Amino acid sequence: MNYISQLTEDEVRFICSVVPYKDTLAYFTKHPKEFAKIRPGFRANAISKLNVSNLLFNYRSRLFISKFIEKRIGVWLSQIQEHISKCLEDGESKDIAFINTLPFCFFADNVNLYFKLVNEEYSEEYIALLSATVKAIKEATNKQERLNEEIKVLESECKKLKTEIESKEAELDRSKDNLSNRLSEINTLNSKISILEELQATAKEDEEVIKSLEREKVEFLDKIHLLSKDLTEVKNNSLLLEKKILTELEEQQKRLEEEQGPAASPKCPYDINEFKEYLGYNLASIGVTNDAEYYPLLIKHLSKTLFHGVPIVVNHAIGINLIKCVGNTLIGKSTVKMMSYSKDVTVEKIGQFLQSADRVVCLDNFIGNFNETELIPLLKKHRDKIVFLTVVYDRTLHYLSNEFKRYCHYFNANRIGALSINTELSEDPSTIAEQSFIPKFALGGNRFQNIFREILRELGYPQSLFEHCCALITNEDDLCCSLAFDVLPYCADVLQINPYTTSERLLKYAGTDGRCPQKKLLMRWFT
Repeated sequence: MNYISQLTEDEVRFICSVVPYKDTLAYFTKHPKEFAKIRPGFRANAISKLNVSNLLFNYRSRLFISKFIEKRIGVWLSQIQEHISKCLEDGESKDIAFINTLPFCFFADNVNLYFKLVNEEYSEEYIALLSATVKAIKEATNKQERLNEEIKVLESECKKLKTEIESKEAELDRSKDNLSNRLSEINTLNSKISILEELQATAKEDEEVIKSLEREKVEFLDKIHLLSKDLTEVKNNSLLLEKKILTELEEQQKRLEEEQGPAASPKCPYDINEFKEYLGYNLASIGVTNDAEYYPLLIKHLSKTLFHGVPIVVNHAIGINLIKCVGNTLIGKSTVKMMSYSKDVTVEKIGQFLQSADRVVCLDNFIGNFNETELIPLLKKHRDKIVFLTVVYDRTLHYLSNEFKRYCHYFNANRIGALSINTELSEDPSTIAEQSFIPKFALGGNRFQNIFREILRELGYPQSLFEHCCALITNEDDLCCSLAFDVLPYCADVLQINPYTTSERLLKYAGTDGRCPQKKLLMRWFT
């Protein structure tokens, strides 16, 4: 490859300055005839290091010189790439591979030139930071090498001094042999006496420590016994309270069922693809374009969750636009019936409202204000309707029991800006034919459910919700939908935790090195 033609004069001069002096002399010596053409009357080994660098630069246009420079550059780049590849094979990131390679190559003082030669583009900030790092490492390495040389010199001197001291000590030892023998015997006896006294003192201290530890052990065992007793009592009370709540819910549900008769069955379009197409037209009319990265997930998720016969909890700002689009697509009405919470609202009034409402209906601001244990059984009687429960603040859901999610779908598209702006629909209304059906769920387990369970567990979801959530996951698209519009925004907006720092399994699956096809979207939204 022709490298020199790509370089400026300063860059060529830099290349010439870092070519090893001995390599250049070896090349000139190997080709004396060609060298004589550019420096007649001179021997190659008589050229100084500075003159060699200038000679390479001044005669770079000569084939004899340019061929040598090109070959040097090629060899250097190959060696660098080989070392970077080895670092990558050892599990290092490319950034670390650069740091472990460039400080020790010929481009250590000109990192920008290296990236230019290998035709890799990086930001100026990145190259500046990497250059500073490489320079710091090179300086530290050079300093370490100098220190090592100094250490070797000092070690040599120390060795000589040690030899001299040992010689003097040997002479002194020989002159004191008789005295040393006597003193040794005395010292041995004194040492044995001292050791015996220390052992006696240590044994006494250890005995006191053992007694103290035994007393602490008894105290801890008593505390553990009391805590175990308290824990058992709390568990028993919790079980009793749970049974009481469940009994009350069952009684309320039974009462509502007796009052309102059999529950209606969920409905869904005969042709779900037709619904997706027309819903896409409506979304596009308010600014949600079909080329957006999130668009396929949004359409798929809505087309699945809208027809399960359970209410959909959504932020008020997002919900208004979404309700208009769904109503205009499904029943030809962009304005649907809405009931807002007030202090005088009753179960009977809600039942009458739902009974008289169309296919798509909205209960606004009921979550957090109305008793959900009365609302849930009532909504189960109207599974043939698409009921939106809008909340002003997502954080409101934090104050409800997690069990509430067993009876509804939480939908959060707060990160789609077009849905947050109140816009008039321009799409013509349409009517989609529907049929009664029984929602199908994924049973038996699959690997995407297993991933989902691990993520839910690490994010603090209760065990009782695992299988309920996993029943919706039949493939990887379902998993991505649930993460994008349910679980991750619930953590971020309701629980106000960072899901990527809380769940290692999520980071492994949908992090930078994960296999999730939507990892870039998820990381942009939730990190």
